[in-house]
Amino acid sequence: MLKSLLQKSSRKKLSTGEEKKDTITVDERAIPMDLVSQAPSVCGKRTRRSFNSIDKTVGQRRKRSAEDLNKLDRRVESRDLISQLPEHIIHHILSLLRDAKDAARTSCLSRRWRQIWTSFSILKYDQDKIQEQEGCLDMSNKQMMFKDFVDNSLKSHLEQKLSIQKLVLHITAYDFTLARHMNRWINVAIKNNMKELDVNVVVKERKHYSLPRTVFAAKSITGLRLHGCKLRSCSDIKLPQLQKLYLRKVRVDQQTIENLISSCPLIEDLRFIYCTGLKDLKVSSLLKLDRVEVHHCHVLTDIIVKAPNLQTFWYRGEKSMPCKVDLVACVSLKRLTLEDANMTDGMFQDQFASLPLLEKLDLSKCNNLKNITISSIRLKRLVLRECKNLMEADIDAPNLFSFVFKGDKMPFSFSNPLSLNEAQFSFGPVHTDSREFRLGDEDALWFARLRELLEKLKHSNDLKLVVRSNKNVIIHENLEEILLPPQSDLKLEIIKPSTGFEKLLDNLLRTSHPEILSIVSSSNSEFPKV
Repeated sequence: MLKSLLQKSSRKKLSTGEEKKDTITVDERAIPMDLVSQAPSVCGKRTRRSFNSIDKTVGQRRKRSAEDLNKLDRRVESRDLISQLPEHIIHHILSLLRDAKDAARTSCLSRRWRQIWTSFSILKYDQDKIQEQEGCLDMSNKQMMFKDFVDNSLKSHLEQKLSIQKLVLHITAYDFTLARHMNRWINVAIKNNMKELDVNVVVKERKHYSLPRTVFAAKSITGLRLHGCKLRSCSDIKLPQLQKLYLRKVRVDQQTIENLISSCPLIEDLRFIYCTGLKDLKVSSLLKLDRVEVHHCHVLTDIIVKAPNLQTFWYRGEKSMPCKVDLVACVSLKRLTLEDANMTDGMFQDQFASLPLLEKLDLSKCNNLKNITISSIRLKRLVLRECKNLMEADIDAPNLFSFVFKGDKMPFSFSNPLSLNEAQFSFGPVHTDSREFRLGDEDALWFARLRELLEKLKHSNDLKLVVRSNKNVIIHENLEEILLPPQSDLKLEIIKPSTGFEKLLDNLLRTSHPEILSIVSSSNSEFPKV
């Protein structure tokens, strides 16, 4: 009974606070209060002063750091011209970077770059890279994870009310169940005024992704890059801001392409690469068109381009399907590249005569050309590569500074001495079934033309002579009579030389003193080691 009354009295005193200084219970252990009776009044004040002092010091340091950062920003921005670039230029620079991480790193350049980067958005979703992070999951689960990732990313982007500069979808495991998700992602981007759309689908078993029709009515799109897609027939196309159209491995509809070209007045860059379904390409009434490329479109038979401001045209064709190219109306053309074109001598002369501003001409594998004349005071670079039936090319281009030739003969001749910055000649077999290098019917004539050519090139800065052969070239005994003009700044390169080139090299070193001499030979070559 007494013990019970004492416990009640103790609890009552503790509850009223009268006896709090007797004991403090910590982990069921009693600590006498008289040992620390003065601690709250002294140590507490010291502790508060210490914390206040620390807080004040930390605050001062943070303030100084912020001030230093602002001063640094002001110093950088006062001297850094790149920060004074217009916003659309900075956006363009960011768009050229490989991924979002590289773009994020630019935020350290200055305060303005930080502000612009946070408002700029390029959304890139690479299915292969995202799915490989999921480890050993099966394909169906990986695809589900990819869909969820894109959904969540777009949702977060929209919640922050950020614009979409560019949407990139790189799909490596495409199936038709993924198509509706891709349509939804693209439609979301279009509603948020997307500027550029890049869809790259790895085509397997002829499964092409059909682009939604909403793309052809997207008023904000300036660039459209499609790979492995299918363009369905569409007559109502409204892309008033489209400037760049790149189609690669795309199944196209002839009428849709015609409608697309006629409905996009601002197109500057037009490219068709490995496309099917396009039988003829007719381009006209595009005043801003600057560049056209057509590569390996299998059933294409005719190309007619009427663009008065076109600067660059590049065509690469198929041997099994020749194609006629008409560029007569492209009076401003400066760069022309034709590979394997079905162009006769007469067609070439008519085309060339209509291009008075041409500065670069590249003819490769134009096997119907036999005898042509190239005369131009504006031509600066000329390339003749593997035109196997070309017998004669008379060249009159006094302002030419670069000439590249590859073939098994020497069909060209120059009307005047040249002062080239670059000259590269590669003599070797152009026929795949040819196993040895032939100089022509008359070896002496070939060497005479070589001597004449080098004489006209004696004022050139950089000459590269390349002779390729699978077997040793037989050089006649009168090789010593080939005297080449002395050139102190000659850069000579001989690739896969045969034993007969000993005399040629000896002759070159007697008459010329090259700055650089490169000799590349096979391991079993009998050419002397130097």
